Amino acid sequence: MPDAIVKYTASDGSEVKLSPAIVQQYIVTGGQQADPREVFSFMAKCQARHLNPLAGDAYMTVFKGKASVIVSKDYFVRTATQQPTFDGMRAGVVVINKETGELIYREGTIVGANTEVLVGGWAEVHDKSRSHPSRAEVSLAEYDQHHSLWNTKKATMIRKVALVQALREAYPGSYGGLYDSDEMPEPDVPVTPPVPQPVYQQPSPVEVALDPEQVAEAAEPQPQQPVPEPQAEELALEAEDIEF
Repeated sequence: MPDAIVKYTASDGSEVKLSPAIVQQYIVTGGQQADPREVFSFMAKCQARHLNPLAGDAYMTVFKGKASVIVSKDYFVRTATQQPTFDGMRAGVVVINKETGELIYREGTIVGANTEVLVGGWAEVHDKSRSHPSRAEVSLAEYDQHHSLWNTKKATMIRKVALVQALREAYPGSYGGLYDSDEMPEPDVPVTPPVPQPVYQQPSPVEVALDPEQVAEAAEPQPQQPVPEPQAEELALEAEDIEF
């Protein structure tokens, strides 16, 4: 079914239309071609979870021959707040005090530059239907990719990883099998979320109404200009130049 197209309404209210050609050309990253079956699986997940990959909700990456669906943190947070039983969330960092060795769980991303060492992140998601929150704690050493924002905003990045994991554990029916890019192993080539471009469509030809008289005039052959005959004086001069 190479020409199959799925149409649905995304969680942001947008009308989405996906085809294998659109996914392969604009959404797949990683420098490799995705298997057609994995492309259809991606399209089915987007439709089932109401993802809008054309707006950055998700993209597909191929790493060492295996395709993964990568979802943005904004999608997790936006759709979690739409859950009828959602009751808030908390997230922060885990640090060690250099002087005392105390392990501290702090909400937010503030880390003492000279007094503390960042070692991880944590998050809790509260739901009215549960007596205990869904909690995730993650290690910085396990997820630090040592490039891009991980070099300049480690606290923000590890907090995000913890928050996404807590949301997935709180709502497995909505987020099972979906991952944020910072939870995935570092690929062999840099992976940048694609910037989708509209598919080019051949413009319709423009019809121009012509004046019938102009058309008829253009179709008629134009008369040739007569070649002037030489005058008598010119013939006489030419005759004088002829030698017998």
